[in-house]
Amino acid sequence: MKKTSSKILALGLSLTMFLTACGAGGAGTKTEGTTAAGAGKGAAETTAAAGGASGETFVIGNPQPLTGVNAQVGESANMAAALAVKVINEAGGFNGVPVKLVNYDDQGSPEEAVKIANKMIQVDKVNAILGSLTSSNVLAAGGIYNEAKIPTIGTGNSPTWMAQGWEYVFRAGLNTALSMPHIAEKMVELDIKKVAVFRGLDDAAKSSAEAFVEEAKKAGIEITTIESYTEGDTDFSGQVAKMINTKPDAVFCSTNGPTQAIFAKQLRQLGYNKLCFNREGIPVDTLNVAGDAANNWVFSYPYVVYSDIEEATDPEMKKFLQLYVDEYGIMPFHDCAYRSWDAMMVFWEASKIAGSNDGDAIKDAISKIKDFKSLGGVLDFTDGTREGLHSLNDYIIVNGKYLDFNKWLEEGNYEKLAE
Repeated sequence: MKKTSSKILALGLSLTMFLTACGAGGAGTKTEGTTAAGAGKGAAETTAAAGGASGETFVIGNPQPLTGVNAQVGESANMAAALAVKVINEAGGFNGVPVKLVNYDDQGSPEEAVKIANKMIQVDKVNAILGSLTSSNVLAAGGIYNEAKIPTIGTGNSPTWMAQGWEYVFRAGLNTALSMPHIAEKMVELDIKKVAVFRGLDDAAKSSAEAFVEEAKKAGIEITTIESYTEGDTDFSGQVAKMINTKPDAVFCSTNGPTQAIFAKQLRQLGYNKLCFNREGIPVDTLNVAGDAANNWVFSYPYVVYSDIEEATDPEMKKFLQLYVDEYGIMPFHDCAYRSWDAMMVFWEASKIAGSNDGDAIKDAISKIKDFKSLGGVLDFTDGTREGLHSLNDYIIVNGKYLDFNKWLEEGNYEKLAE
């Protein structure tokens, strides 16, 4: 979308004011900035121009899945990251140094993630790393970033990679180790005694399911069965039948986005109408595909993906969504856009605190960030865990809308569902 320079400046300045108080190719191909098919090119052009203006840049490597089942998710993350770079550069960059985003397609493959990691460090001379949203890729490459002393903010949700103790690796989004105990507690509150589990085999899905099972057992909840699938499968009727035959009080689902809608439909078609709990947020596209099958799905998550700006109630979220729509003409496809945006804002804040763009200074400064308002809530990195997010919101889907789950419960809807 074309804009006048004054409008661009106004957008950048307005965002700066409110902040004060998730390309293409494999390891051999990269792009600078991001453009979406059919979307505006402003963010990519601004990044490239700023990078070439001074001869000095702060280079952020951005490996994300841009092919395969999570391609749209990765592109949405890249669009948000490119928008953040644009805004940051219009506000003066990192301590007067423009930021350049270097994008790679990690293909959702740990092997590719390792190749890309080495290339970004040795060839691109990156100063920081954003991503990947694929947790298994962060797990594969995080040690490489850490050994090179590159400040990194991963955008995947799995507990595994943050459990490695890498001092240069942080997270500004959800660790599902936080949500799993929370979900188990909710089930206890609802007197749910038996749960069937459906999970994928990738690191994020598997580790989340394992964490939930552990927490459920601690809470005295019986796991009636654990059924799994391979990414790309579309027929889950066998698994669903086994789950229903165990007569669970609820279902826990740990899958990736493309699978959620298919599984939801098959679960409801075979007659299971009780509450289903999801390991992470359920995006709008899943709701659209699942239709009524998404009703009564529950999740505990920092944020939801909106279909319209006016659906958002948080002022910071509304401002981000407006900037995104102004730039690209579309709403964010997935919450990975929020994760990339928040990660970029944390890097920016750290550069301000450090007053320097040195890697060690940035790393130390992230650990000092406290009471920082992000799209996911207030971030606090001062507890030494390198995790910034420590709170969640509870949602339930009813008739295609995200509702406050606790309010839904207060209104007696759970009792009505059991009738």
